[in-house]
Amino acid sequence: MKKIPLLLLSILFMISCKDEQKQKTSDTENETESVQNNNSNDLKTDSKNPINPSVKLTSLDLALEVENFITCKKTATERNDCRNSITKTISKAFGLTEFSDPKLGYVVYDSIRPIAEKSKNWLQLGAVDQKNIDMALAHTNRGGLSLIIDTAETYGHVVMIVPGESKKSGSWGMKLPNVLSLTNYKPEKSFSNKSLSYAMKKSEDLKVYIRQ
Repeated sequence: MKKIPLLLLSILFMISCKDEQKQKTSDTENETESVQNNNSNDLKTDSKNPINPSVKLTSLDLALEVENFITCKKTATERNDCRNSITKTISKAFGLTEFSDPKLGYVVYDSIRPIAEKSKNWLQLGAVDQKNIDMALAHTNRGGLSLIIDTAETYGHVVMIVPGESKKSGSWGMKLPNVLSLTNYKPEKSFSNKSLSYAMKKSEDLKVYIRQ
């Protein structure tokens, strides 16, 4: 009669050990799943917000850049004086070296387009429409560089989209972002906080470029 209780105790002990082992396995699996989910969320966040740590646009005084450009044009004596101001500004803001020039320091603004079109770092989204503008502004707001270039002529105007929200333009019939515009032919009309419609006339020749 004494053997039966001992047998029952042994069986109960084995069942208890198995249950404990299952619980540990379950806890470990839950912990692993939690870590994997957290890592997955981190990856999703990073993919949606590919911030470039070298970007200093938010700390760059664009109003001062405009003021310096206007002053430069007033005292210019050579044809190429101040024509590299936009490339200098965007190079400083984004830590770029592709627009460097051994003589002028930075290439003149009309060299931006051919350099961008030959580089794998740049992507032309196409003509200015709401879809391309929205994509470029979203890229800018994530810390990227977006330009709009008038391709109608060699010396077409170049403007840089600045972070913020787009606003409806009656003349363009679409929502437009603010831009930095350093106007070589009329420097006094330069600005850093007005709509694209103040810098350019609506045209199929206006192309949107982003630096990837």
